[in-house]
Amino acid sequence: MTLVDFSTRDSMTGKDRLMALTAGQAVDRVPFNPFSLGFSARLYGVDRGQFYRNPDVAFAAGMHLMRQFPWMTFRPAYGWADRGAWEFGGRICWPDGDRYSAPFSPEAVITTPQELDSLPDPDPESCGMNPLARRFNELCREHGFPASLPGGTPTTMSAAILGKSRFLNWMIRYPEVVHKLQRKVTDFLIHSAELTINKYGGPNCSVLCAVPMESNQLISAKMFESFCKPYIGEIMDYYASEGVKSVVVHLCGDHTANLSHWANIPVPRRAVFSVGKEMDLDETGVFLGKDYVLAGNLDSSILQFGSADQVKDEVKRCLQSGMKHPGGFVLMPACEIPPDMPLETVSAIAEALFEHGYYTEDR
Repeated sequence: MTLVDFSTRDSMTGKDRLMALTAGQAVDRVPFNPFSLGFSARLYGVDRGQFYRNPDVAFAAGMHLMRQFPWMTFRPAYGWADRGAWEFGGRICWPDGDRYSAPFSPEAVITTPQELDSLPDPDPESCGMNPLARRFNELCREHGFPASLPGGTPTTMSAAILGKSRFLNWMIRYPEVVHKLQRKVTDFLIHSAELTINKYGGPNCSVLCAVPMESNQLISAKMFESFCKPYIGEIMDYYASEGVKSVVVHLCGDHTANLSHWANIPVPRRAVFSVGKEMDLDETGVFLGKDYVLAGNLDSSILQFGSADQVKDEVKRCLQSGMKHPGGFVLMPACEIPPDMPLETVSAIAEALFEHGYYTEDR
């Protein structure tokens, strides 16, 4: 696909723009991060099964997207949300032939509280996605990109181990069992991260902390405080102690009631908070203040099914709110950019971004 070069007004390169944003300095325009996985596979000409099974293919697809759309702020990405079951001895289903949007766990690993004691501690060197992520990190470091630390939260992985409905049920019926599982998963995530940090050093690592299961559409803020916050905080505290500064927190769904609790989680300054379409950019920006970067929150359904004019209006909506945020703003989809999004939508995003996304000189 060939796009008209809309970026003739740019006075910064994508790398310089990102470095300035991270440092809290002024930038010429809002960067756009497509949050692309399956879409990268599609443009590279491979199905999603090939993309997720083979980190070399995933990296090549990400590099292809970077070359095709240099106006985007993007680096090759790899991973999927439904993690945990495979790592702890369960099964994984691959999206071969583009049957699904991403890999997923088809069944729970344990179904009764009594089984938790027999759930083994997996070897972070060899279990589940970890060897694939290790290869992807080798490619990233060879090309000057940060190595990625384990994404997701203990809650997300615990929900995969139990099955999401059972996990939510056990938070009420068997809270002590859920805490015990959260402890086990937290230890696994930290041990997995240690392998990468010991190899590359914390300052050379980044992390995308996706937070889907903690949404207030699923649990209350009180439950987040009890079952989730302590473990997320422990992991973030470990990252901070190792010098990890490149952090993106993706609040998937509505986390408005949880925001006050994030103030006590040691997320490093200048981290990016990416929010779903259910959250208000203005309200979230007020909570974050100037110390954090706001990102979001293009409606995925509009990107997938909307007309060009609807897409442009959606981009403009995000820019009008996000550009007021004193900590800086990144235009992003509400979640992963739809893998089957029409290619014409890319052009509509670019047109609206370059029409409305430049800052005035007095910013």
